[in-house]
Amino acid sequence: MKKSLSALLGVSLLVSGLTLGAESSYAESGTNSNVKKATQQLNPTIQIPASKVKKKEKNLFSGSSKKETRRGKITEADAKRGYIKDEIIVKFKTNKSISSLGDKTKVKGLKLNKTLDKKLGIQTLKFDTNVSTMKEILKSLNASNAVEYAEPNYIYKPAAVSEPYYQYMWGLKNTGQYIDGVGGKKGIDINAESAWVKTKGSASTTVALIDTGVDIYHPDLKDNIWKNTGEIPGDGVDNDHNGYVDDVNGWNFYDGNEDVYYDETEDDHGTHVAGTIAAKENSVGVMGVAPNVKVMPLKFIGPDGGSTDDAIAAINYAKSKGIKISNNSWGGGQYSQALYDVIKNSNSTFIAAAGNDGDNIDYYAAYPAAFDLPNIVSVAAVDNQGNLGYFSNYGSKNVDIAAPGVSILSTLPENSYGYFSGTSMAAPHVTGVASLVLAANPSFSSAQLKDTLMKSTTKLSSLTGKVASGGLVNAGLAVSADIDGEIPGVSLNGNSISSTLNASTDKDDVYSVKLTKGEKFTVSLSGAAGTDFDLYLYNQNAKTVNSSDGIVAYSEKLNTSSETLTFVASADGVYYLDVYAYKGSGSYKVDVKYGATAGVYEDTSTNLAYTGNWSKVSNSSSSGGSYKAVNEANAGMQFVFNGTEVSLNTLKDNTQGQAKVTLDGTAYWVDLYADKPQYKATVFNKKGLKAGKHTLKVEWSGKVHPGAKKTVTKITLDSITVK
Repeated sequence: MKKSLSALLGVSLLVSGLTLGAESSYAESGTNSNVKKATQQLNPTIQIPASKVKKKEKNLFSGSSKKETRRGKITEADAKRGYIKDEIIVKFKTNKSISSLGDKTKVKGLKLNKTLDKKLGIQTLKFDTNVSTMKEILKSLNASNAVEYAEPNYIYKPAAVSEPYYQYMWGLKNTGQYIDGVGGKKGIDINAESAWVKTKGSASTTVALIDTGVDIYHPDLKDNIWKNTGEIPGDGVDNDHNGYVDDVNGWNFYDGNEDVYYDETEDDHGTHVAGTIAAKENSVGVMGVAPNVKVMPLKFIGPDGGSTDDAIAAINYAKSKGIKISNNSWGGGQYSQALYDVIKNSNSTFIAAAGNDGDNIDYYAAYPAAFDLPNIVSVAAVDNQGNLGYFSNYGSKNVDIAAPGVSILSTLPENSYGYFSGTSMAAPHVTGVASLVLAANPSFSSAQLKDTLMKSTTKLSSLTGKVASGGLVNAGLAVSADIDGEIPGVSLNGNSISSTLNASTDKDDVYSVKLTKGEKFTVSLSGAAGTDFDLYLYNQNAKTVNSSDGIVAYSEKLNTSSETLTFVASADGVYYLDVYAYKGSGSYKVDVKYGATAGVYEDTSTNLAYTGNWSKVSNSSSSGGSYKAVNEANAGMQFVFNGTEVSLNTLKDNTQGQAKVTLDGTAYWVDLYADKPQYKATVFNKKGLKAGKHTLKVEWSGKVHPGAKKTVTKITLDSITVK
């Protein structure tokens, strides 16, 4: 909501930006922090004389990450960014623990500090710095057969460049108003008002704000702070048995207590971010992008930054509460495998500030924004003319989208308001829009939410090649667009989808899926009673689902939504699954399975994708009466299956050499030589595989059996068994 503008207030600022009290209190520039009260009420338009502007950068990234380093290697960049000197994060292998380290625990002074994630086996350990250096302890642990990886407990810092650019909330509605003497460009905003016609967010949506603390008493925030209904305030008891006592409004992981607000200096950043997301529409101060949603303060950053393990604990806290969206305006630590693993398993859309080093993070990675994960939305900052902020990181691969991030007016502690700049300010704009989209589409998965944000942007030439979407987040389009109604649809991630269809208003849900040649793709659909929903699969060349052109498989039984289709890909590529409402409206569920299921697959099966000139050899002693043979470079076979055990069966004789067999990226050399023919021999077998999709490759290598002639290099393939 916009109020009429009638007064201009000239002020200067205090340390980290323009600060304005509820009655327009302001601070004179200087060495003290005495606040003088003004009589005027705060107006959204504020003019700051340039001569009184005091600028200070407050970078919540501890630095840019110029390149990834391998686990366990400490570089000068690591030392600059910082890490907890006597702590390491360790992921133990299955059924292993600190006790598996044997004498190392005593010699190195190792002891368990925290269990970060029981399922993933990630823990924080302390060690004696008088006995070992960080470099030595990492080298020792990473060499252990019990450890999957060990890494420093890196320090992260908030991601803000706090410079006092002047004006008001142009990010929500840009009318061309002046900021620091430069006129804005009308329409360079997030198109918030169009979205608000449909929704201003839902009180049932809570956003995790993983950051510094938040002033939960601020008049623009107090009504939108999450409350843990499972806790009784102040009774000193962990009522909901989650390991945190009196976590009524979130948790302070930095100090290890329930106080999510410490003071105005330490917690200004988180408070500013919270206001951009969810400041209440109450005719006071400012208004958030999603003014009806709740914010869960999870403080892990203090005056000296925050540690990896505290960030992990905050992410897992949000996960335990079922949070679907988190805002992460921080970064700068080195690559952390533990942080990667936990974000990947967070079951949420993880919105991350891209960083403020002016770097292309496709080449100079900054984390967590540059993690290659489908549930991360990395955000760059633009100014009021649509140009990339001078400080903003970018990257056509690792940065997804842009949002307003220069001179952003929002809430500050102690009933104040101020302007900050940084990708920290851009990220909460996207978080707010994501919250609006979720309110409009409560069943959306993380993949659908990200796809909606990416495909509904306002395209800007200034962002071409700078961010993956090429555009500025657009709330109006994101909330209203039928993103999944047409090719290319949204990415099909996971093995199950639940959504709704309506034969009158929402007939198609389209999902894109990448398949490899020979891969079997099985889809099962079930829908609400009284509906008739069907399944169609289109090939890579299809342009629209409003035509039968390009359909390669389908299931369309009459008067039922119980459908199943099976398809074996004839070529590598992206295919499009269309769930279509022929009649009725209601919910549906789709279950998908990738790869051939349990059974025996002969050499002639369409599930086996051959390259090269394999020849079919008929032989009654072989499985199915034939086998395939080849003796040329670059020949191979790929087989995608879904099971927990696989066996490769073939002929062994004195004309064959060694085959290169690769299972899920791990290569094995399989000798097919034998003095006398051995038919249907099992030459390769792997048991105990993780349930799900696997890829088996068999390739001609030119390698010979030891002692055989150099020309004895043929390989054969008879059948493959999956269990």
